[in-house]
Amino acid sequence: MPVLILIICALLYLFYHNNPDYTSTFFSLDTIVSMRMSDDCIKQTKDKISKYNDLYDIYSENSQIHKLNLQKELLCSDELTDIINKTKALNEVYGNKTDISSGNLNILWHNTSESKILPDDNDISEALQNISYKNISVSANNITLKNGISIDLGSVAKGYILDELLPIYQEKNMDYSIVSMGSSTLLYSNDKNHTFNVAVKSSSDSIIGTVRTKSCFVSTSGDYERYTEINNIKYHHIIDLKTGFPANSGLSSVTVFSDNGLQTDFLSTSIFIDGKENIEKHLSADNYKVIALDTYGNIFKSESLDFQKIN
Repeated sequence: MPVLILIICALLYLFYHNNPDYTSTFFSLDTIVSMRMSDDCIKQTKDKISKYNDLYDIYSENSQIHKLNLQKELLCSDELTDIINKTKALNEVYGNKTDISSGNLNILWHNTSESKILPDDNDISEALQNISYKNISVSANNITLKNGISIDLGSVAKGYILDELLPIYQEKNMDYSIVSMGSSTLLYSNDKNHTFNVAVKSSSDSIIGTVRTKSCFVSTSGDYERYTEINNIKYHHIIDLKTGFPANSGLSSVTVFSDNGLQTDFLSTSIFIDGKENIEKHLSADNYKVIALDTYGNIFKSESLDFQKIN
């Protein structure tokens, strides 16, 4: 069955007649970042994203999060402290299927993608033992990692950065701005009535429908996004923190729409891991909307989501 893919920038149907727009792409946060906006904000956007990449890259010895993971206690920047506090707050509301304290486990699977050798079962068991956002202690800007955990912000960083970019465009009263960071995207217009038509595309390159939405954040988690193949078996990058292995949830794609980037990023992973059997409770949520695809090609969507299927 085809895999549902939400195509943001390339297939947005935008019609702006009075103001020229500019597009730019660059590589950061292990993905291609695409921007479409007025020219005077391109550099400012790039600089801000690059700054966060330098803070949050766990594989860079010069990053602040690498130093925190190594030392287990560190006086951290406002930016790192803020994303940790806000993610822990989401854990309190939505649980810990997404948990940034899973750095040790994620590193095992990152190494697998390079070596093509599956992690040792004993190493997985050890990495699973102390995963809990409650093992992250925050006092002002002093952060302490307890019980040997390490932090990985890969499941939330893009959404958080998009949240931080939005005030720039609002302050400048820009007609519109689109920033796509691979799996997470900001769609902004200063016209509260303007809608974006987002194409929903299958892996066979055919458009199966469109989502009409006002300004919002959008994040997608899917088993097709990143994976490694070993002995003809695909192992995707969304790890179930109960088993330590790629989630086998009955879903192949989850996309979340809301007015908060961090929330969409966090929830797309959580809902994917939560699985098909629990999808209905997410479809009726008040503060976010969902469109999802199961492994048989069935589409699930929030009733309030304006999705038009193309027959």
